[in-house]
Amino acid sequence: MTDKFRKNILGFIITGAALLGYLLLRRLTGFYIPCPFRLITGLKCPGCGVTKMIEALLMLDFTQAYEANPFLFVTLPFLIFEIIYEFFLPHKNLAFKRINTVLLCAYCAALIIFGIARNTELIKARFM
Repeated sequence: MTDKFRKNILGFIITGAALLGYLLLRRLTGFYIPCPFRLITGLKCPGCGVTKMIEALLMLDFTQAYEANPFLFVTLPFLIFEIIYEFFLPHKNLAFKRINTVLLCAYCAALIIFGIARNTELIKARFM
């Protein structure tokens, strides 16, 4: 195992432990970290609902996970692939790296469109 691989594994273990600790704290106390974007604007950011989605996935409640954040729920396999690709697979194939960059840019654009669309419906519901 290379030193970089060990560091990546350690980072994932620490991140996973922190996430599980936060979810446990949330479940036991009701404490949660509010979304700063939503606090300031009153609108949902594209990532709003991720904590609820993860909690629902851990309970195998796929309907609730989808309702919490439909875009991230549907694209979760792509995100998992990206994490594995970025941290664990060697970047020797430059053609694939270019394709991956284009896919990531398209993903970010779709995420922004989702954020706008979810708030458009929220705004319509409030004012119409």
